[in-house]
Amino acid sequence: MHTLKPASTAAFLAYLDGRQTRWRLILDAAVDSAGDDPRARLLAVFDALREWACGTSADGFRSNAFIQAQYESDHPDGVARAVIAGHKRTLRARMVALAEATGTPDPGLLVDQLLLVYEGSTVNHSLGTVAESAATAHRTARQLIAAATPQPLDAFWAGR
Repeated sequence: MHTLKPASTAAFLAYLDGRQTRWRLILDAAVDSAGDDPRARLLAVFDALREWACGTSADGFRSNAFIQAQYESDHPDGVARAVIAGHKRTLRARMVALAEATGTPDPGLLVDQLLLVYEGSTVNHSLGTVAESAATAHRTARQLIAAATPQPLDAFWAGR
């Protein structure tokens, strides 16, 4: 296993924080532009993921630095892994708050399902194993949200 030196660890952690800041800005913009429908606001996580995947940000979605960092950290409780886990917990908390607004009976379960789709999309995009993984993840997330929320199967379900 590759071990980062202290100087490169600091630089890598700064890089991760910069990526996280850019991601958060994209996510905030997507949620803000999603309108008032709480389902659309939750789905906006996947709108942001599609935007990130399209490379509209400076470094785009070319690779998943968080996944790479997990493998390059010195050990499971290393500092890089702790930073990554913190970012993931922050995303989960944000998604739970969005899911609670949808009226789903189990927001935690819905978010866990959505995070599995989200993480699967990023890994498969990085590996090149699923074409248009972010678009597929978006469609899957829409179906999960529609099925888990009490609103009628309306235009949201159809993707309009």
